[in-house]
Amino acid sequence: MAIGQKLRIGVVSYLNAVPLWYSLQNDESVEVIPDTPARLCEMMDAGQIDVGLLPVVETLRHPTWTFFNDLGVAADGTVDSVGLFTREELNAIKTVALTSASRTSITLAKIILGHAGATPEYVPVDVTADDLAGREEDAVLLIGDQCLRARNLETDRVFVDLAAEWKLLSGLPFVFAVWSGPKDKLDEELHARLQRAHEESRALSHDLIRYAGMDTGWSEADLANYLDNIIIHELSEDCLKGLLEFTRRAAAMELVPKEAVDKVLDVMRGDKPS
Repeated sequence: MAIGQKLRIGVVSYLNAVPLWYSLQNDESVEVIPDTPARLCEMMDAGQIDVGLLPVVETLRHPTWTFFNDLGVAADGTVDSVGLFTREELNAIKTVALTSASRTSITLAKIILGHAGATPEYVPVDVTADDLAGREEDAVLLIGDQCLRARNLETDRVFVDLAAEWKLLSGLPFVFAVWSGPKDKLDEELHARLQRAHEESRALSHDLIRYAGMDTGWSEADLANYLDNIIIHELSEDCLKGLLEFTRRAAAMELVPKEAVDKVLDVMRGDKPS
């Protein structure tokens, strides 16, 4: 990187991710670029960002990207903010409206529904909480703050938490996003900066929760519990085991390349990204 050139870091602004990066906005050597997970992947491919908090499935799919093994967005059981809003039992679902915002959640939904015996038609659509009542599909996938908002709406649909379903299926946590990028970008200096950003941002969680309460309709107490006790940002060995199991299942369904299994194993062994 040229002297004086800012490091371009792509981030998602969902509440569950903000404690990983919020303080980076005050770093003059960094340009923070917020967008949806799917759009960040497109920007990484186009060389518009250097590193990003990206959906794990895109990191698994891309041959030259890798990831840091200790920071991300994960949940061990219930996650609250990723799930299907359905009018049918899982095995009877015939149509699913898939938010385009996150490809990891789409892949997880396909694994969960496939295990349940469903073979639905998947309908890609830009759907929000406000669209839920008007959708005709049997199930609608929502993630992040839109999912949190939808859970406070009156609806004839039942919420199925996909991380909870994954826990029942695998017995392991689920990792949704990781700090990812080309191998030559993920060096020790960046790793230390991202670790520090997490420590600094976590200290600001009260302010983050207050603003999120206005957007989602959740109480500050519930959002504090969500961030403190449900969302995992420091990835454990079990989180990485869960990621490996997800990768194996996704590869078996041809949703990620088979080589992705080796990529996760390399990271679990502690092989340096660069």
